[in-house]
Amino acid sequence: METRANYLIVGVFVLGLIAALLGFIYWMKHDSDGGAGKEYHVILDGSVQGITVASPVMFNGIRFGAVRQIELLPEDTRKVRILISVRQDTPVRTNSHARISQQGLAGWVAMEITPGTPDMPMLQAKPGERIPVILADPGASGSLFAGVSDAAGQASALAVRLNNLIANNEDSLRRTVTNLETFTGMMAERKDDVAAVIQNVRQLSEKLAAVSAKIDSAVDRLAGESSDNPNSIVSQVQQAAISIRQLSEKLDKSIGDKSGALTQQADRSLREFELLAKDGRRLVDSLDRVVQKIDRNPTGFLLGGQQSPKY
Repeated sequence: METRANYLIVGVFVLGLIAALLGFIYWMKHDSDGGAGKEYHVILDGSVQGITVASPVMFNGIRFGAVRQIELLPEDTRKVRILISVRQDTPVRTNSHARISQQGLAGWVAMEITPGTPDMPMLQAKPGERIPVILADPGASGSLFAGVSDAAGQASALAVRLNNLIANNEDSLRRTVTNLETFTGMMAERKDDVAAVIQNVRQLSEKLAAVSAKIDSAVDRLAGESSDNPNSIVSQVQQAAISIRQLSEKLDKSIGDKSGALTQQADRSLREFELLAKDGRRLVDSLDRVVQKIDRNPTGFLLGGQQSPKY
């Protein structure tokens, strides 16, 4: 009698467990969207890999519904139309968008609805539409997984190229490592010299900094000297400039009053110099002819035209 009672308890427990499991499945399929939820269509371009019927529909990261149907768009088979059902209180607005997202690192794939902005009206079916259509973000389809696949392929190709590069340059890499070891060993042996060089460089840098500070200070003093001080460089430069300007004005006035006379005098001097040059040139020509006569017949020139006696 006691054994039968135990069987009865176990049977009731198993039946309860099965009922709970069925209830959970029913909630996942129907009650998660609030029972009689609102339906929307989402039209995506390209693949919707990862999305299946009963995939969750998230709104701001909260589950508000599930995917009910997935089909190709009859008018354009490049597109996929997904029917989703969400709770009645889901605030889907006219500027809400849909996209496929991955929840977590190893998580499941879901359809995510963005909330839009509060100032926009709620999304309603347009004339000729039986169910409202939520706009999809550009690239919101299953390209996420395609991108992951492409990235994995590129990573694999990169690894292969790196392996080939290392294999083809193994000797060079070995020599490079050897040279590095030699260099580091030399640096370790001559660490005192290296420290001295670093110390010298630091001292040189300090000296350069001190010289630069002095130059800056001198420039600042020169720029900051007041022109009211008669002994300052700025005052002396100003006085020199004033003197040069006064002298220039005086010369300008003096020359300006007598400029006509000076010009006439200069013209006369130039003409006289030109006549003097012509006379000098004629004198040089005469002397040249005399020298030529002496050279041809020196005796005749000295004796007044007599020819040299012939023997």
